[in-house]
Amino acid sequence: MKDEIKIFLESDLLERYMIGETTHEEEVRVEHYLDTYPEVQQEYEVLQENLELYAKAHAKQAPISVKEDVLAQLKSETKELNAPKKGIPWYFVAACITTFLFGATTITLWKQNKLLSNEKSTIATQIDNLKSDIINTNSKLENMKSKYAVLNDPETRKYVIYGNERAKNLRSVAYINPKEKISAINVLSMPKLPEDKEFKMWAEVNGEMVSLGVLEKADRKLMSLPFQDNASNYKITIESKGNNDFASIDSEVANIKIEEDE
Repeated sequence: MKDEIKIFLESDLLERYMIGETTHEEEVRVEHYLDTYPEVQQEYEVLQENLELYAKAHAKQAPISVKEDVLAQLKSETKELNAPKKGIPWYFVAACITTFLFGATTITLWKQNKLLSNEKSTIATQIDNLKSDIINTNSKLENMKSKYAVLNDPETRKYVIYGNERAKNLRSVAYINPKEKISAINVLSMPKLPEDKEFKMWAEVNGEMVSLGVLEKADRKLMSLPFQDNASNYKITIESKGNNDFASIDSEVANIKIEEDE
């Protein structure tokens, strides 16, 4: 759909044209679009159908007495067919005015109902977004509580880690609690690596190296680590990105030895 047609349909010109609230210039413009673009004509027909359905839904049946009065008046006028023509009867004018007012009221109610429906949809979307934000915030708070709980437990052991010759600027602090089976690390500084390399954390369990994931500097924030039962060492290596299977022998840059009594 052309941008010009889209902009026109998003305006309220069609609705105002339908109820006779357009200026002469606007009326000419609307009729031009109706004659030129099938999309506009289709939208206008849909509006007419919706208005008709809305009017029928809110229409009220006329009292029986009105019907009887109209029939009586028709019989009276039938007898006067040969009489000289007179001006338009007052009740016909009144009926036209009443019909016009009813139509205008119906259109106004329909537009108000449409506006309220849009506002309701917007409010519902805002409520859903707010609920999602609350859930995410609660999840972050629980994660934070889990991370910092390791610092307050008396069973937690603190290990200061320094890098070897391959990573002299590497410095971090690990917190390991074998009783609660939780561990975390705070990376204080680390050297810059080539783009295809990364720091990896490993736990040595029964002679095998188990990957604990990529180690990143998180602006001195505490990072959770997967806890490993029966780990005798924790090691940091420099690996090629994507290597999650094994630790290279000559890639070790730091080592934490867990004492037997811990």
